Amino acid sequence: MSFKFNKNNEMSSVNINVVNIIEEGKLGGPQVRICRVANFLSQKINTVVVMPKKNSDKFKNLCELNSIIYIDIFLTGISKQFFVLLRYVFLFPFEILNLIFILKKTKCDVVHLSGGSWQYKGLISGKLSNKKVIWHLNDSFMPKPILKVFTYLSKYADGFIFASNRTMEYYEPLIKKKEFFFIIPAPVDTSFFNPSNNLFIKDKYLDNIDDKLIITTVANVNPIKGLENIIKVASIINKNINNIEFFIVGEISSRQKKYFSFLQKLKKDLKVENVHFVGPRDDIRYFLKISDIYLCSSHAESSPLSVWEAMSMGKPIVSTNVGDVPVYVQDGQNGFISNVNDYEDLSRKIVKLVLNKKLRIDFGKISRLTAIKKLDISICSSKHEQAYKIINNISNVKK
Repeated sequence: MSFKFNKNNEMSSVNINVVNIIEEGKLGGPQVRICRVANFLSQKINTVVVMPKKNSDKFKNLCELNSIIYIDIFLTGISKQFFVLLRYVFLFPFEILNLIFILKKTKCDVVHLSGGSWQYKGLISGKLSNKKVIWHLNDSFMPKPILKVFTYLSKYADGFIFASNRTMEYYEPLIKKKEFFFIIPAPVDTSFFNPSNNLFIKDKYLDNIDDKLIITTVANVNPIKGLENIIKVASIINKNINNIEFFIVGEISSRQKKYFSFLQKLKKDLKVENVHFVGPRDDIRYFLKISDIYLCSSHAESSPLSVWEAMSMGKPIVSTNVGDVPVYVQDGQNGFISNVNDYEDLSRKIVKLVLNKKLRIDFGKISRLTAIKKLDISICSSKHEQAYKIINNISNVKK
């Protein structure tokens, strides 16, 4: 176990000590949200992040960049693979004891369970330590065995944060204890994701694109992202328009080799050469800044941070009807919404924007304004602070 403290190497004097536990170390939306909120609330809420040692280097770097205390320990992830699952079960009690030790050492008031409905260890260790627990749910689909365990354990949580209305609708029927529900979208730093910022980033994929129209998707290669539909969209559009480039910015992990091979074969079969998988980028703002349209093709989302960041960068959005995207992307006002898997409708709506520059600009302005008014880090962090205070003040006496 290793401890990483803030710049002063000490715990600041604050009202509430929060231990934010996440059992997935790979940097993604939940990890970014943890760092942004913890940083913004650092003068009021002291946050310690607990993460697995494995696959968490980028997450650790982000914590250090934001002067956030973190503890990395051995946390075994759940898996369908038999031997991994066996290890998960065998190590479960030892990892629970380790988490209990951390919660006592950090003088935790509230345990924030961050990774979703499958991450049970924070809940169990929190209740065994007699701590308040708030469970953060950020998806709208889980396998039935996960949901069964969640349904049983959910009664022990003191409150729930839902990343979207759609996530709440999905999980609410499974939760018996409904006193404290909070809907808090993923936050975007609209001052950082600002199209007015001067950005000088050189990227080989962006050479010689002056006469091109750019459509960007930010997503790790994963079947849930519906990336095959981007290739199908490109195939349809390419029949009539020949100056468009599609960029998919995100990691291609070893676990998704089979899916990525399928995507590459689909590109070949459909003779699509203008869809580019560019891999991850530490700073995706430049790709967003030079983009004309942002495309989300996902099968399922909750509060997709990449969409909010594109909105903050003043981009028109074309998206499938997933998560709370329709709440912030008003169809026909700052973007267009299509049904999941309806790549033909996605194509038609993209073409409408491609052929109308003024519409793209007008939509982009509304996107930017919406992100500032409804999704900014200041707004979302204040809602987290309120949730922590409410949960922390719940009486320990059972009613």
